[in-house]
Amino acid sequence: MGSCSCDNNQTGFVKCSNAGYLLDKMVNCDCEDQEQIIIKGVCSRAKIESLLVEGEDLWTQIFVPEVLCVPEQKPDIEQLISITSMVDIISQRVVKAPVLVVDEVDVPIENKEGIITTGRKLVVEGILRQKVIYTADVASQSVHSAEFDVPFSAFIILPADTKLTTKYAIDVCIEDIFVSHLTKRQIFKNVTLFIKATPLVCS
Repeated sequence: MGSCSCDNNQTGFVKCSNAGYLLDKMVNCDCEDQEQIIIKGVCSRAKIESLLVEGEDLWTQIFVPEVLCVPEQKPDIEQLISITSMVDIISQRVVKAPVLVVDEVDVPIENKEGIITTGRKLVVEGILRQKVIYTADVASQSVHSAEFDVPFSAFIILPADTKLTTKYAIDVCIEDIFVSHLTKRQIFKNVTLFIKATPLVCS
């Protein structure tokens, strides 16, 4: 099962091994109580930074919180081993959004959260596909897996003159995954997504 050892040179930094894997992770150095879970599917910082280009501001970040239930035919959870996640984008569309009209002219307005409405939004739908591997709460501690598909939706504010027929290349990066089992049958997971849209231009 999982084990870890504290690095005295870096407070809170531990080296952890779990199910034959070795990884470094920032966790509480109270190792006896810290469950080590292998996370797969998170984009590197370099990958996300490569999507941030000056003058290209059509992007957003969202959370996808979930409570996943182990299927009935699967045994109870003793300990989570790993979580693997990936994203599939299944649809996109430009939609009209409410906007302030002054003297028959659309006027973008900003709310207290800094969100601006221009009259156009890109709505993006996707599916978060994930596989959880865990040891069962049985004497043999057998290893099992369960797969979950969770739909999500996000929007990106577009310029006011965007045509409703405009199509975009959608880039998605998983920035962070937090996972913990709540009960022997339930897993809480929160995924942070970075979503960028780039207009497709016909040549």
